[in-house]
Amino acid sequence: MKKHYKLVILGGGAGGISTASRVLSKKKDLKDDVLIIEPGDYHYFQPAWPLVGSGVEKLRSTKKPTEKVIPKGARWLQASVKNADPVKREITADSTVISYEYLIVALGIELNYDAIKGAKEFIGKNSVCTNYLYDFVEYTYESLKNTKTGNILVTKPKSKIKGGVSAENSLFTMDDFVKQHDRHVDIIFRSGRDEIFEVKKYNDSLISQMEEKHIDYMLNEELVEVNGDEKIAVFKNTVNGDIHTVPFEMIVITPPMHGPRVLENSGLLDDEGWVDVDKHTMMHKKYTTVFSLGDASSLPTVKMGAAVRQQLPVLVDNLIERMNDKEPSHKYDGKTACPIATEYGELILAEFGYDRIPSETTFLNQADDKKIFYQFKKNMLPIMYWHAMLKGKG
Repeated sequence: MKKHYKLVILGGGAGGISTASRVLSKKKDLKDDVLIIEPGDYHYFQPAWPLVGSGVEKLRSTKKPTEKVIPKGARWLQASVKNADPVKREITADSTVISYEYLIVALGIELNYDAIKGAKEFIGKNSVCTNYLYDFVEYTYESLKNTKTGNILVTKPKSKIKGGVSAENSLFTMDDFVKQHDRHVDIIFRSGRDEIFEVKKYNDSLISQMEEKHIDYMLNEELVEVNGDEKIAVFKNTVNGDIHTVPFEMIVITPPMHGPRVLENSGLLDDEGWVDVDKHTMMHKKYTTVFSLGDASSLPTVKMGAAVRQQLPVLVDNLIERMNDKEPSHKYDGKTACPIATEYGELILAEFGYDRIPSETTFLNQADDKKIFYQFKKNMLPIMYWHAMLKGKG
């Protein structure tokens, strides 16, 4: 293993692998001079996990060995990042120190189940579920099948999260499940945010869906404790601090999340803990040899794989310009896409940019649920992910 690389990429998730692939396809001279640092044995297609939890996708289809997705021409160091020094241009990964000329931070987002008292203790038993951990996603569906009465409670935190509409996908498909099976179950949604969705057109559509389906929803309600033995969830109102409880037979938790804590002393993060990059060029605001995309970055858009797909070509073009001693000239406009299944076989496809104005790619009204959108998410999106996006095709 070399100790110096022209380009080091922190993270072997969607952002890291796809960026490495695209850089190598555009700059053949970087062959064997790109290093991906990633500790995990497997690479996951996480957008499918809510569908696994609702019983319409198989978990085994959502992972591949990391070695199978490392692009040709890149090297892989299987280690955890311990420190980054952008002044010295050095990365410490486990006990190895690697120097670089350029750095891409794609470390993703960190789940904070510790913020919810009892979550770690009860997840995976007593019908306390989450769709954010590979080992527990199938338990979500098992719990759904076994819930015949009472409340199914779906939660969403105030913090930024990856897969920004995962909770909503679970909410609506589980509602469809209990109605199809004539269960005496109430679907309840509690969100720590002050709105359902940040784009009015889709927000109005989702609220209309919830009201038509008689889904009990409340905003500004943050899950702070779960008691699996008593099957009680405790919420704190984010506006007035009031505490109240909700009983459940099943709960699906989306935990609070935060940026890469391992970089806290590196000088790379902003005050909120995200890699501090220009929202258009994705170059770091202070260190011009550093770029970031995806969930770890400060880019003010919904953290989705679709956003990474849009960010990818812009970042790579700007990185190559910097390698050629030019100022980055390409601009990312915040474009992302949020597919929300409103029942089995129906889906809303929200598309927008930084301006929070719908920017739809079809001639259809994408705020109306359509079967064609659902088939795209279920059948086409995985193919595009494994065979196009990870190959660097934005």
